[in-house]
Amino acid sequence: MDHKKDFDLNQGIKGGKYSILKIFHHPEKLASLKEGRVTAPLYIRIKPTNGCNHNCFYCVYNPEFSSIHPESNRSDMIPKEKMFEVLENLGDMGVKAVTFSGGGEPLTYPYIIESLKRALDSRIKISMITNGQELTGEAAELLHQAHWVRVSLDYHSPSIFSQIRNKSEKDFYQLKKNLLEFAENKDSRCDFEVNCVVSHINYKNLVDIAKFCKDIGIANIRFAPVWKKDFRTYHVPFKDEAIAQIEKAKDLTDSSFGVGSTYERYFNKSTGSEKRDYSRCFYMETVPVIAADQNVYTCHNNAYKSEGKIGSIMNQSFKELWFSPETASFFKNFDTREVCKHECSNDEKNRILNEWIACKEESVADFV
Repeated sequence: MDHKKDFDLNQGIKGGKYSILKIFHHPEKLASLKEGRVTAPLYIRIKPTNGCNHNCFYCVYNPEFSSIHPESNRSDMIPKEKMFEVLENLGDMGVKAVTFSGGGEPLTYPYIIESLKRALDSRIKISMITNGQELTGEAAELLHQAHWVRVSLDYHSPSIFSQIRNKSEKDFYQLKKNLLEFAENKDSRCDFEVNCVVSHINYKNLVDIAKFCKDIGIANIRFAPVWKKDFRTYHVPFKDEAIAQIEKAKDLTDSSFGVGSTYERYFNKSTGSEKRDYSRCFYMETVPVIAADQNVYTCHNNAYKSEGKIGSIMNQSFKELWFSPETASFFKNFDTREVCKHECSNDEKNRILNEWIACKEESVADFV
């Protein structure tokens, strides 16, 4: 693959948190990956609870809709003392950032306020993916300091909200109030964003949803598809109209609001099974997941799957697990060609990193 043709690499480096080349700002990590040494992750995604206060019909953790995370349990939750131990470990190890996400809804986690405080006290950057229903009070005040907060939002009206989220229309108005107040009061350095999942319910309303977000004070919206095994069968009846809506929504872009999309690209390559032509996943050593079942997984896609389980922290600390011989052996023997037969948000990053690491005699500067 000729990445110099496929990508504007300089633009990629400047592309902020969505850049596929962010890891090239971390030469120590690059060196350890190239040499096969296990070092601390740069960034951790923590799923504190699998419980949720919304009931979205398309949730990948809903076994009636999806088989993506077959071993997840709605009752799982990281115990308080284990969470505090994990955050202490991450601070000691020099982990730079943590995102609290689902699983479930992180703001329903009983110890989320103290967890956010402990992360900030350890100088770990925080971010969160939330449905926004509890984005209020002290939790919201702490998240004003976050690197970014991303709201899962796929509606613009009480009726659409109720259909997708299986919540009352009254909850819509409280949630909208939360978002307006957060946009007004957050730190200017905190990016406030929306991820909008495109479904058979909202595909005609994507422009309206983008306008709704812009009026609230959201900085950008990114459209993505409902994901399920029969992907094409589900989306084909409405994908053309959805893509047209997304293109029209992009007209709302200005200096204060951006519109992005990963929706279209799935139809160019997705068949429900993705094939890898490389064996090593370097991103599981860089951005792993600590899940509500107290297991550590390679990534978000492999969470709650036995083949993606690096190990358990139920009876040991994260630090002990991470630097154990068993984990080093797991990294060495994990083969993406056998395990990762699914869409992967880190695929392009892994392709670039595998190619770079294979270039034994070239420097990062030469590669770029």
